[in-house]
Amino acid sequence: MKKYIALVLTAFALLSLISGCAPKTTEDIANQDQAQAEASGLTIHKIGVATYDIKDAQIRMFKDYLDNYIKQCFADVTFLYSESIAGSEELMDFLALCAENGVEGVMVFGSYDMEKEVEFCAEHGMYFIRPSATSSDAEFNAVASNPYFVGEIGPGIEKEYQAAEAMTRSLSAEGKSYLILSGGACLGNEMHRLRTVAMLDTLQEIYGAGFRQSTEALALVSEPTVIETDGLKLMICPGYLAQEECSAAASEAISSGEYTTVLSTIPVTDLMDALNSVEIECGVIDCFSEDNYFGFKKGKIAYVAGKYQSEIGPGFAALYNAITGNGDAYRVDGKAFRLEQGFWTAANDTEYDSMYALACGAAINAYNYEDLYSVIKSLTPEADFQTFKKLVESYSYSDCLARRSA
Repeated sequence: MKKYIALVLTAFALLSLISGCAPKTTEDIANQDQAQAEASGLTIHKIGVATYDIKDAQIRMFKDYLDNYIKQCFADVTFLYSESIAGSEELMDFLALCAENGVEGVMVFGSYDMEKEVEFCAEHGMYFIRPSATSSDAEFNAVASNPYFVGEIGPGIEKEYQAAEAMTRSLSAEGKSYLILSGGACLGNEMHRLRTVAMLDTLQEIYGAGFRQSTEALALVSEPTVIETDGLKLMICPGYLAQEECSAAASEAISSGEYTTVLSTIPVTDLMDALNSVEIECGVIDCFSEDNYFGFKKGKIAYVAGKYQSEIGPGFAALYNAITGNGDAYRVDGKAFRLEQGFWTAANDTEYDSMYALACGAAINAYNYEDLYSVIKSLTPEADFQTFKKLVESYSYSDCLARRSA
């Protein structure tokens, strides 16, 4: 199989040289890749990738893994990426673009109305998977029986909450004040909502504070909100930093010098100038990116609960199973699967250093080709759901290090 892939890649590379420079749009790039691969005799599978922000560090990591590793191992796959998606209408427009371009399956990182999105995909014969996400029980159950909904892999409700709680406890201390970046919590992002609730619950417990509103309600505020009570001062700053007004509000709060500690549900890359301008520390639930690596080195990042680039490998494998006719073998009682895959955690730069190479490896990945091969039924006929489940849930740094050391 590897010899076959190598021969295909050689032909693929020659065709790439002949074709000249790649077009600018992801639609054109996907179509060019498909034409080149089809010329080499492959049956091509086009996969859509719906991103919330194509420039986001975590999305860049995932894209690098798909483009520079997965496409080298699976020469029969090409990807069509969205630009940044900030709402339901934009996501539906991208799904329509996928349908027009013969996409067979879509990886969706940020969902706004999952029932509507899955229904649209089903109507157009496209499989739908959330390869690194957490949905509410109601959202998941509404689509679990749809045969075109493959499933969801992510931290899950409990681990999302626990990650934010642990980070808050690690960085809290008497005399500190806190800026909470709640991201898309007010926009229906369940991951960000859970993280924000956990941060507020934990600070309320530590300080013995009594908020006038419930932490559930505060997590959903859509405007910057300051709370001062019982010796605790905090500000909740909502919104995605890709939106200029949200980035400006967060930068202003940081630069004010009124807050000692940032607790963020989202990446803080766009705020590094502001963070570097004052004495402040930042804990972030994000990913093991180069940006966070340098943030640790500069003393601004103090804690990361993060994902890593190949963490979406099992999600790709599940979608590949579905579009190659083997999806039913991975359904649970006829329903989509829902599997947990949590975070790696670094509370200092030494821990981050030890994890960073495996998190961002170009050749040695936490989830590599052999791992994915073992759970793709068209390549390994004996593969089954239990094998897949075991691989997905072996996500910890020690689990991945053991696989690569074997």
